[in-house]
Amino acid sequence: QRAVEADGPSFINALSPCPRGWRYDTQDTMAASKLAADTCIWPLYEIDHGVWRLNYRPKEKKPITEWLESQGRFRHLLTPQNKGVVEEMQRHVDEEWQKLLERCRTTEG
Repeated sequence: QRAVEADGPSFINALSPCPRGWRYDTQDTMAASKLAADTCIWPLYEIDHGVWRLNYRPKEKKPITEWLESQGRFRHLLTPQNKGVVEEMQRHVDEEWQKLLERCRTTEG
């Protein structure tokens, strides 16, 4: 609603889970979306007139492996030889999450 009512351009970047492509049961769509937010792979925030606002903060940030394990498309990453890749992905997600928290702290007032 706010994007529609904005004076000027608006941009919405929405996660759109795909059961067929992501290889999970259709009934798990809401769980897949929630895991994306709970692992901070897909944080929920907005920027309005330069002010960064966090819209959802997980009570307990989950490891990205939970999100990866929920989808068949990531099966190849969940092997012992790719443990380092997943660890690097987790580090990246953690760093980006901290940057987002800092942006929200410094612009919200």
